[in-house]
Amino acid sequence: MRLLAKYESRSEADERAAFLKSCGIATHVTDMVSMRPNLAHQGQFRAGLWVVLEDQYRDASGLLEDPDFEVRNSLSVDQMAHMENEGTAEARKTLLKWLVITAVGLAALTALVTTLVPAG
Repeated sequence: MRLLAKYESRSEADERAAFLKSCGIATHVTDMVSMRPNLAHQGQFRAGLWVVLEDQYRDASGLLEDPDFEVRNSLSVDQMAHMENEGTAEARKTLLKWLVITAVGLAALTALVTTLVPAG
């Protein structure tokens, strides 16, 4: 993923992302707050627009400058849906893995504390 642009409002970034998606460009919008080490460093930008695929960066920046730009690396609707579904499935697997690891760790810690601390 590569940062394409920063926007003052999330809605503006979402609008640009929707436009790019309609042209076959895979994008992602993030809140800029999530990219700051702390809230004391607040700037003028509130949202970031990212291009998911490096090969589409030139197409995306070209489209933002000129809506009639000729896109060379667009994705079909089916390809875009497949990427989104694949990403969602991978995120679920990762979350489930870490939940299981955490549960096993907590169970082991509980067993250890129960064994080491005398009752009563």
